[in-house]
Amino acid sequence: MYATGAVGQTHYGASVNRDMIEEGFIDDYMMPNLTAYNETCANLCNAMFSFRMLGIHGEAKYADIIELVMHNSGLSGISIEGKDYFYANPLRMLHGVRDYDAHADVTETPDREGYLACFCCPPNLVRTISNLSGWAYSLTDNGVHVNLYGSNNLATTMLDGSAIKLSQDTDYPWKGLVKLTVDECKSGAFDIALRVPGWSTGATITVNGKDAGVTATPATYAVLNREWQVGDVIVIDIPMETTFIEGHPRIEEVRNQVAVKRGPVVYCIESPDLPEGTNILDVYIDGEEPLKAQSQPEFLGGLTTIEAKLLLRENKGDAMYRNVRKPKWQELSTQLVPYYAWSNRGTAEMTVFMPVVWR
Repeated sequence: MYATGAVGQTHYGASVNRDMIEEGFIDDYMMPNLTAYNETCANLCNAMFSFRMLGIHGEAKYADIIELVMHNSGLSGISIEGKDYFYANPLRMLHGVRDYDAHADVTETPDREGYLACFCCPPNLVRTISNLSGWAYSLTDNGVHVNLYGSNNLATTMLDGSAIKLSQDTDYPWKGLVKLTVDECKSGAFDIALRVPGWSTGATITVNGKDAGVTATPATYAVLNREWQVGDVIVIDIPMETTFIEGHPRIEEVRNQVAVKRGPVVYCIESPDLPEGTNILDVYIDGEEPLKAQSQPEFLGGLTTIEAKLLLRENKGDAMYRNVRKPKWQELSTQLVPYYAWSNRGTAEMTVFMPVVWR
């Protein structure tokens, strides 16, 4: 699985018997960025499978994967306007290096398209988005588990037949403060369990302004059991730190490279935010400089970008192999955008992983 929750590395893979199959997997840790297939439907099915596993095992790690896919490799399949689509979702895009018409029924494209000849991804994506509210909560023997965060209203019947209504108020995933209000409930004690994301550190939980008395352990559900009253307010505050993430050392393609992640959202650098003519492969990120979140409510439908200092390599060459000396850098302060939002400002190059320089 890629850092974006995407799966299926290649258009042409192989079975365990080495038979060629389309839309498949290849060897462990062999995870190309530029040629990554990562079909939108496959990514969505990763979330669907995880939802079913969540229903069987009740483990928060499965909800973490749903969240990762739906904020990244699932959502990247559709444009901000909701009318153009990607079939494949690579983690890097370079123009002029691949023949996108090299085989019949080509599905990889450098830009989203309004119509896909293989028309499974658009309806699969929009129906998954419309169904996502049904994944936000799960019912247990005596309670409710909160799987996904986002402003909503829940009105349902618990397994014992009693009515429950909850309202959730939050700007998640841009802010980590989530407020849940009990609007209707039964008189007896029951559970309200909150997912503590696996990526989180230092989350706190209060009930009516007082410490809830539970440990917010990452990748678990914090179970609150009490006789709830109408008007009770639960708050989970999840710090939204901007961090570097790296791949397993066996993923050779991203060794000595990092990606930027804030909460569940993976970021990328896109050519509209670089000087004209910059080669995306000449972009390094300065590991010493702070990464600053910047709310932009009017940009690409409203999102949070990351202010970062990049280093553009000046002394370079095009030979397959060449002598190397200490690089010369051009410094650039610019923005990183959420991976899901790339390719919404015209034809662009993009990369999720970048080499990092600590000076």
